Amino acid sequence: MNYTTRRLISLVGLAIILVALACAPCSCLSRLGAPPPPERVEVSQEAAQRLEKKVKEAMSGTSNGEFTITATDEEVTSLIAEQLEKSSDTPMRDVQVHFGDDRIHVWAIFADVAPFDVGVSLVATATVVNDQLQVEIVESSAGVIPVPQSLLNSLSRVINETIAEAEIKAQNKVQITKVTIGDGEITISGKLSSTPTQ
Repeated sequence: MNYTTRRLISLVGLAIILVALACAPCSCLSRLGAPPPPERVEVSQEAAQRLEKKVKEAMSGTSNGEFTITATDEEVTSLIAEQLEKSSDTPMRDVQVHFGDDRIHVWAIFADVAPFDVGVSLVATATVVNDQLQVEIVESSAGVIPVPQSLLNSLSRVINETIAEAEIKAQNKVQITKVTIGDGEITISGKLSSTPTQ
């Protein structure tokens, strides 16, 4: 996870929290603890390393450039946790990622952004549009306070613009052909093609 990605995640969470604080009556402020995930995802260094290895092998390319990566709840959650431990510029901690019902479910705690820790949850979908991964946040809340759809649309747009910019900077052009979210895992298939040198 690079600096841009970490900042993007932090900004998404902070935007959700600020809207919630602005819209919430004072009686609700003490209730800004997001409901915990239905089942806690275990974090391990081994799981993080497995995912890093999968991505590295996929980006190395095959003879025809095609790749498929399957990542589990444990692998994604562990890799995010590992990267957050190395970062001192984000208030986010205790992230949990769960794949299921064709959606991505994320829970996290944001510390030092309010007089108390704030729990944030969001639900997103992932599809393929014009050979690119497109993420749409369909639901989010800071504790019991839902985030307006207009903000979710704006955050989704920022995320997708960041994904597009990352692809432009990549050494190999990545064409995503399929995204499947199963119970406890996400599978992304695509094809690599060399980016012409300028």
